Amino acid sequence: MKTVFQYIFLLFTSFFLTGPVCHAVIPENKRPINYSINFHFGSGLPHHPSQVYFNNEYIKSLELNAWFYDLNGKGSKNSIPGAGYFFSNLGNASIYGNFHSLYLSLLNPPLSAVVPVQFKLGIGIAYATNKFNVETNPFNRAIGSHLNAYGQISLTGRIPVNEDKLLIRPGISFHHISSGSVVAPNQGINFVTFHAGIEFKSGHSHSGALSLDRDVAFENKNRFSLILAPGTKQVDWRNDKQIFTSSLIFDYGYIFSPEKSIGMGISLFYNDSWAYVPYTRTTRDESLSPFQSAFHISMQINKGPVAFILHPGVYIYNTARDFPYLTNRLGIKYSLANNLTFQFSIKSHWFAVADYFEWGIGYEFTR
Repeated sequence: MKTVFQYIFLLFTSFFLTGPVCHAVIPENKRPINYSINFHFGSGLPHHPSQVYFNNEYIKSLELNAWFYDLNGKGSKNSIPGAGYFFSNLGNASIYGNFHSLYLSLLNPPLSAVVPVQFKLGIGIAYATNKFNVETNPFNRAIGSHLNAYGQISLTGRIPVNEDKLLIRPGISFHHISSGSVVAPNQGINFVTFHAGIEFKSGHSHSGALSLDRDVAFENKNRFSLILAPGTKQVDWRNDKQIFTSSLIFDYGYIFSPEKSIGMGISLFYNDSWAYVPYTRTTRDESLSPFQSAFHISMQINKGPVAFILHPGVYIYNTARDFPYLTNRLGIKYSLANNLTFQFSIKSHWFAVADYFEWGIGYEFTR
């Protein structure tokens, strides 16, 4: 792993730190691209007895980001979209291996001039080097597939060193990687890290499409949305049976700034996988209802037609057997000009255990 860190670091610094940084001249009609590099150090957050036993390494991670700024290039007033690469171990090299992730993210502006802290949401795909195998890796019940989803929630500082040309980026991050139970087994892995790094102007620019400048009307203060989001999940690795799941999401948000809204909502779930208890059974328990519902807080950050959503909530009907109370949703959605929206999200128990992926289509409007 140390060799991989060194190779990526040398490649990054040789490409971005030679030339463009020293001669950063951005045309007036272009938007600047900033780059950042962060080193993470932390620990796993095991939520299963086997993970407690096998979690014997500190988490060490490397993160590279590109941030697509608006015309002013400041980032102190507007949300900043970005793309990133994340490389990390998973707490046990021999069983869980490492993972590589490519993801999209959004930096929300500082809370205030006195507290220069930004809120970051990221979601993307991840490749895990080790996965469950009944013969060669039977103890890995956390990762059942090489291809997984990756989610990140961070608080990151923004400390200018030379105006906005060089920033120091300290912070803390929560990370989640899982296959969303599309492939079993799928306990998922969660970890928390402290990070430190730098962000700098590169001299590179973009046309504006990457800053998502398409206008989205927010003349009204009340946002309403209805999303239907089906999915599937596998309950046991010993058979290929896929169980149909679905979410119906009613959402309200109060728009208190052009890019932010907060409110509440109700989610109705059809999740027949709970009837296969324990998961080693292949027959359904007819006494268990596949229907659930939950109340959630709706937090949404928009950047043009793209929005990142976070829905922490609590079950109010037919709570899950092993995770009886809290639920959550982390996702990204895209709104068309006719108010139709497309959404991808991870529905989970607590913030840690993925239940299934939601592939949604719906309608959103303001009043």
